[in-house]
Formats: sequence, structure tokens, C-alpha cells
Amino acid sequence: MDAPTSLRRLVQTGAGVGAVGLGCLIADRGGQFDRPIAVACGAAGFAGVTHAALRRTANRAAAPTAHGPLDRVLLSWDADNPLTVRDLLAGGVAVFGRTGSGKTSSSGKAIARAAVGLPGSGGLILAAKPEDRAMWEGIFRAAGRADDLLAFGPDEPLRFNFIDAEMAAGGHTRNIVRCITTIGETLRASNNTGGENADFWEAEQARMLHAAVEVVKLAYGKVAAPDLQKFISGAAQSAEALKSDAWQKGYHAQTVQRASDRAKSPLEQHDFDLAVDYWIGEFPVMADRTRSSITTGVFGILHVFNSGIVRELVSTTTNVSPDDLFRGKWILVNTPPSDLGDVGHFVAAGWKYLVQRAVLRREATDGSNVVVCWADEAQQFVNSHDAVFIAQCRSHRGCLVYLTQSLASYYSALHGDRGRHQADALLTNFNLKIFHAIGDPQTAHWAASLVGKSLQTFVGGSVQPAQSFYDQLLKPGQYTGSFSQHYEQVLQDNVFLNGLRTGGPHNGLLCDCVVVRSGEPFADGRNHLFATFSQRD
Repeated sequence: MDAPTSLRRLVQTGAGVGAVGLGCLIADRGGQFDRPIAVACGAAGFAGVTHAALRRTANRAAAPTAHGPLDRVLLSWDADNPLTVRDLLAGGVAVFGRTGSGKTSSSGKAIARAAVGLPGSGGLILAAKPEDRAMWEGIFRAAGRADDLLAFGPDEPLRFNFIDAEMAAGGHTRNIVRCITTIGETLRASNNTGGENADFWEAEQARMLHAAVEVVKLAYGKVAAPDLQKFISGAAQSAEALKSDAWQKGYHAQTVQRASDRAKSPLEQHDFDLAVDYWIGEFPVMADRTRSSITTGVFGILHVFNSGIVRELVSTTTNVSPDDLFRGKWILVNTPPSDLGDVGHFVAAGWKYLVQRAVLRREATDGSNVVVCWADEAQQFVNSHDAVFIAQCRSHRGCLVYLTQSLASYYSALHGDRGRHQADALLTNFNLKIFHAIGDPQTAHWAASLVGKSLQTFVGGSVQPAQSFYDQLLKPGQYTGSFSQHYEQVLQDNVFLNGLRTGGPHNGLLCDCVVVRSGEPFADGRNHLFATFSQRD
């Protein structure tokens, strides 16, 4: 155990023993009103000694017993508590702080340096602002890894075909559809759409895409967004249209016929028959409004795949992929939404989803590198798959580092009750949570609740003065002592709202934060600590 922690425990134990002893002395006096005072002193002393003993036990449990690659120290929260690779891989790190709190320039930057400085590490960086690139290039130069940072964006030569990547990973129809719809979630979040029937429409859009992918894949042996859009556009929209020469000679009918003529396994035949039933039996007789609503949602996603810079970046060829991360490369997706809007959301979401899928498919060994998925302004990129990833990534040597302002940032990005549950599931699985100055009372209250409550002893008393001069001469005033024990918040909400420094020259470029760790306590037996980071380079 470290000397400061031992000293604190010794002082607490001594004070507790002293309080018990004082209580005994007062009790021995036998005065009429000494008993309440003695009881209060004894209770306070006993509580102090007990707490010190519990801290000693917790410290022993928290002490590291093994040393290996996972115990490598990345940085130190304070003199007694390091951040290790093992800590980072236990889900990752969620950083909270209002705009101007210094979360990105202090703790965020420190964690970034630590992750890049880990030999062989790979990662995905989602740029939220144009200036993010310069910051990361500086970090990689300082680490001697300038060649390991690959920039992906409109002005770069790198390309990555999203759907081809999913085809290469097995080509299962459901996985291809999941890839397309998960990326599409980011578009809905950026447009702030949703509503009480959002789940229904999303399910119907996924079903339409599944029926389209199944036929197109069988017909051509591959799936491309332009083919999907063309196929759906040509679908018959009435029973009469099915009989027309125009439809029978069109792309939709010809694709169905081509798929029908291909040799198929029993499973493929079954899935193909279901798809044909959808296009021939169900789709034409839908209510016009229902059919239009479903088609509009699907085309909203496919149109982005098929147009502008997105088509060039993610729907043409592939010369970079998530596999590069396993070889120690970091990919900076330099399509900041602050500059490119929905395009930035879309490209970043696709990269994140496919990197997460690749990490979860990897059979990691002791020699596998650590892969970090990093997102500042994470609310712009979060989707339903994040909760799935963080629950499983530890054994695959992957983790998330997400920075945002508040709980509301995630709740607004993931719509509805289901989205709120997904956000809660995501946040629960972050082993480490860092709180800088918070601007939102809800988030501050949540942070305080994570720190929790402790049993606290309260001692009180009162003296009733003598009523007359005669009473003063014959007997002392009456004293009433009392004590109580109950659970109180260890840290109040106000600590997070206005009790932490936010950097800048007026604070000496220092930023304070509260670090909360789930499960294993810190060196002093608590689940939290105060840390300070500098904004200096």
C-alpha cells in the first residue's frame, strides 16, 4: 500500500480510537448528563475505526497481483492510481463535460496520447470538427507514429465500399440489411425524426430491403446500392401492373427471373420464395400511403449511398478497410458533420459499424493488438449497435472512447423509449466515466448517483441554561446529546455543476474532473477520485 493511503488510514483509526476512549472517560465521570455525550463519542469512534478497516480490506483487494501486457500503465489519474490497458479494455471510457469544460483538450487528449503511445495499437477516429485532424496529426508525430495515421475523406485517395465489405464477410442478407439500416439511423438522428410509429416504419423498411437484397444478390452474385434502388423503383405497384408488358420487360421483373433461374440451395430457395411473395403478392396491394412511406424511407438511405461524394467514398472500390486497424493503423474519418452535414454523419456511421463488426468477428489472442474506436461529440455518431459492441468488445481487444456534453445528448440521438434503453445500456457498460464541469442538472445528478451514498454519523446536542442565579450556583445547565446514522450522497450535484476548474489562462490551464470506476475500487477503496489534467502540450 502507498504511504499517503496508509497515513490516512492510520490517522482515521487513531481518531476513532481516541473518540471511543473519550467516550469511556466521560462515562466514568458518572455525571447526570454525561451518558448521551459518551454514547455519541463512542458511536462516532466506532464508525471511524470500522471505515478504516473496510478501506484496508478494499485496498488489499484492489492491489494488483499480476504483471503483464494488460497491466501496462497508460497514464496516472493521480499518484496512487494508474490507467492500465486492462482498464481501457473493460468497455472503454465515457467523458462528459459542457462546452468549454476542457474535456477534449485535457483528459480527452491525455487518453488519446496514451492510446496512440501503446505499441501496435490501432484505432478509428471520427472527426467532429475540421480542426480535429491537426490535433491528431500532432499526437501521432509526438508518438513517432506519423505514418500510422491514415486520413479518409473527400480530398484523400482512400476508398472503402461498405456493402462489398459486408459481402466479403459472408454476404448474409440479414447482415447486409443491418449494415444499411444501422448507417441510416444516423441520418434519422441528424434530421431529428422519429415519432411514436418510428419502430414500425423502421421494421417495414428493413423488410423491404431484405426482400430486395435477397433477389439482387441471387441474380447478380453481388449487391450494390444503385442496383437496389433501381430494383425497388421498378416494382409493380398494383395487381394490374404485374400483367403489363412494360413491367415484365423491366429491370425488376428481369432481375426476379434471373434469380429464379439460378441454382439454389434449399435455404436459398426458401428465402427467395419469401422475397418473391413480398414483391408479387404483398407490395402491389399495399395501401398507397403505406407503400409510399416505406419506399421513401428506404430511398432516403440508398440515395445517399448513390450520390455525391458519398458514392465516391463508399460505393466504388476498396483500398483501405478495418483490417488495417489490426495491423497497427489508425484511420481518421475526416468528414466532420460540422462541415459536411449528413454526409459526414453517414460516412462516419458506416466506418464505425463495420469496424465494430470486424472487431467482434476477430478471435483475439494475447498477441492481438488493442483497437480503439474514438468519437468526440459522440452524440453525432452513436447508434443502436454501440450497446451491442461495448457489451462484447473486451474479449476481442476492442474498446470505445466517447466524449459528449450530457445524458440528453445521447437520449436525443437515440429516439424513443427503445433508444433511451439503448443509451442506458451503452453507458452502463463503460467501465470508466469522467466528469468535467457539467452544464446539465440531470447529468450532474446522475454523476452523483454513480458515486453513490455512504453511511454518515451525525452528532448533535444542546444545553438548556439554568433558569436563575440560584440554579447556576447549585447545578449546571442541562445537556442533551444525540447522534444518528443514515446514508447521504458522497458528492452533491453542485460539485459537478460548479466545483471543477475548466482550464484556460485564468485556471493555469488546469482542468479538474471526477473519475468514476465500476467494479474494482481505486487505491483508497472508493469508486471515484478527483483528477487534474493540463491543457499544455
